[in-house]
Amino acid sequence: MTAAERSAIFALLDDCDATAARRSSRLYTGFVHERVCVDAAQLELMCETVAADARRGLHAVVLADYEFGRHLLDGDQAHRASNETQRGDATLRFLLFERCEKLSRDDVDTWLVERDGGAAEPSVAGTANVCASVDPTQFNEAIDAIHAALRAGDSYQVNYTYRLGFDVFGSPAALYRRLRARQPVPYGALIALPGDEWVLSCSPELFIEKEGAMLRARPMKGTAPRSTDPVADRHAAEFLANDPKNRAENVMIVDLLRNDLSRVAQTGSVKVPALFSVEPYASVWQMTSTVHSTLRAGTSFAAIMRALFPCGSITGAPKHRTMQLIDELESTPRGLYTGAIGWLDVPSSTASTANDTTCGDFCLSVAIRTLTLSPAAQPGMLRGTMGVGAGIVLDSVAADEYAECQLKASFLTGAEPGFELFETMYATQEEGVRHLSRHLARLSASAAALGFRLDDENEIRAQITEKCAALPAQIPHRMRLALSKNGAVQLTAAVLTPLADPTVGVLLGPDHAFPVMHADDPLLRHKTTRRAEYDRGWREAEARGAFDTLFFNERGELTEGGRSNVFVKLAGRWWTPPLESGVLPGIMRGVLLEDIDLHAAERVLTRVDVQNAEALLVCNALRGAVQARVVG
Repeated sequence: MTAAERSAIFALLDDCDATAARRSSRLYTGFVHERVCVDAAQLELMCETVAADARRGLHAVVLADYEFGRHLLDGDQAHRASNETQRGDATLRFLLFERCEKLSRDDVDTWLVERDGGAAEPSVAGTANVCASVDPTQFNEAIDAIHAALRAGDSYQVNYTYRLGFDVFGSPAALYRRLRARQPVPYGALIALPGDEWVLSCSPELFIEKEGAMLRARPMKGTAPRSTDPVADRHAAEFLANDPKNRAENVMIVDLLRNDLSRVAQTGSVKVPALFSVEPYASVWQMTSTVHSTLRAGTSFAAIMRALFPCGSITGAPKHRTMQLIDELESTPRGLYTGAIGWLDVPSSTASTANDTTCGDFCLSVAIRTLTLSPAAQPGMLRGTMGVGAGIVLDSVAADEYAECQLKASFLTGAEPGFELFETMYATQEEGVRHLSRHLARLSASAAALGFRLDDENEIRAQITEKCAALPAQIPHRMRLALSKNGAVQLTAAVLTPLADPTVGVLLGPDHAFPVMHADDPLLRHKTTRRAEYDRGWREAEARGAFDTLFFNERGELTEGGRSNVFVKLAGRWWTPPLESGVLPGIMRGVLLEDIDLHAAERVLTRVDVQNAEALLVCNALRGAVQARVVG
């Protein structure tokens, strides 16, 4: 690993409640190495090795896959053997760093702004093409199987989960800033791992924390949706606090945690100081309880992990048998999701020795609301995974639990990406909007891919009809339809000024210091308000008496204009760049490709092709197809 690769690895453990007086966020830098445990039989040895690293001045960050918990089931080989196809990586990872800096929330804000380019507002970032690992029918079948197991007495409660897969646009730091703003939590994490992998976590749930001799767990079980109406929102919180079903689920997990803690606690020290607390988050109310105990002297970190991991709130009860049911029911490994993320300090005692197994202070969250990102097949792209789930008891209704999972997923799917979708349309009072069905089809496809809410196309059509009817007669207008992430629609119109010349000029971007476009940027396929360079391109062209600027990608391929698609005539035939070059599927582009008289087709084009063209066309929905020539 090169020095540059090492410097790119870091871990931010982010507490939204950190202050200047209580700097409880931690930034780990100066990556040295990682230690990975895949065999539970080696856990004690691995923890001793990490403790030795810590005594040498290194600082440890902990990442534990849920599946590693299977390896801690006291040598249950039959259990392991039955799950060979669904084991996952099943690792316990320790990342070791030279430096650990404790930060306040303001410090973290400043650091994240610097990571994200220096702007006060997060840069554009989000997810696209979100796909669940199960459909509603498969979810219902799993709940039916769980109900059968519950009736058979195999479990009292099963935490059933599935995975969301998605593409990521924007930087991980920008995406984390957006998620963090949406859901501030005490157990956030932004971790850059070796191999250009990332962890972004906004977990509200404490797994286990040790401070001195005190162990504290804070299981979370029980969910209710938030409301924008303050009265309804308060009623939702009151309902959750008093709902017998949610209370029963919560107390089951509290009892499980009490039992787990008793395995490493001093006799009689396990207490429940807070039961059925209700806390607000961005989209949900959550019910939590607090369990604490006094740790038996000399207990190691490995012993604590054996007693408690994974957290009972994300398995169900009884833990071991329920984990077996989970293995049988869930079609994909959980990985880090529902595992643990946190830090582990060296024992503070000055009397510790090289062979001392005493556990230092630590804090581990339950890795929920957690994204894992890894390089996609396309260079420079990231593919992400996030799990969601619900606790299932005998009176659970599958449809309600599925809705709860979608509600929890909205933490990610509802996050603002920093742009709107829009359509720019040619409109008159007499004809309405030209190519309206094409515009709405493109808007609908982009909304589906990027997770924008688009409720009723007929309602949008009605609004457009009403807007067109109010336009002055016989005057073409530019009509703009904007769609926000939450589904809000805005229509505006302005008079369309005619072109001064039937042939327009175009600039070549490389000749005017415009940056190259990146063909694998997923947002280039969608018409979004993230278009600063495109807008600068056509404005600079206008300032020079031209119409548009033509852009090229990193491979030197022609892509499109700042506000137009382009067609190039070579050897008597019209060609236009393929979408794969990094091109918006323009409305007029589609019309021209379907024009049997024009006989146009897609082909990779270069600057040389543009310069040697027999003719050029630029086109958009406002202007149609316009003859063009290279100028400037």
